[in-house]
Amino acid sequence: MSAPLILYLVRHGEVYNPQQILYGRLPNFYLSETGKTQAAAAGQWLQAKPLAAIYSSPMERAQETAGYIARAQPDNQTVHLEERLIETLTPHEGRSHSELEAINYDMYSGIEPPYEEPRDLRRRLLDFIADMRRTHAGQAIAAVSHGDIVVVGFLFAKNQPDNIIGRGELEALGLPERYPATASISMLTYHTDNADEIPDYAYIRPY
Repeated sequence: MSAPLILYLVRHGEVYNPQQILYGRLPNFYLSETGKTQAAAAGQWLQAKPLAAIYSSPMERAQETAGYIARAQPDNQTVHLEERLIETLTPHEGRSHSELEAINYDMYSGIEPPYEEPRDLRRRLLDFIADMRRTHAGQAIAAVSHGDIVVVGFLFAKNQPDNIIGRGELEALGLPERYPATASISMLTYHTDNADEIPDYAYIRPY
């Protein structure tokens, strides 16, 4: 049965990426020094929050970010890996940012399975949240994930369709930035046991 829940959905910190590529699910991409500072700031902001659990995408950058959050908790919590929080599976992985700028970062037009569309990201995020509302009823948890996962959470909270991720539209819908900042925190608050509840949304940039 669904229940109230506070979910702090955290984007991982900035990544060391001197080649300026879309790293996607490629291995061995870790936080930069700036990213470590950002992750620590997210941990400090969450330190006073009574987190029942911390979950993370399996990607190294997300696990590192989650580690900073865990160490800032009074009881130094364990980080639980969660496949549903993983980065988008995209055919653009490994392409340079200059190439992506040329297509206005349109990552989803014309793609086919096994690659993911926004609706696939929403499906697995909402599946994760439904489980968390049962497992952590009436509690607060943190989950460290990736930019587009955070965006689909924002769009869901704004009652928007599941097939759009447009950086130009996010500010118009109330996001304070064109795209969620690294180590930003999106707070999704569920108040009832209604499985179809649309959560309240708040955006925090802790640095």
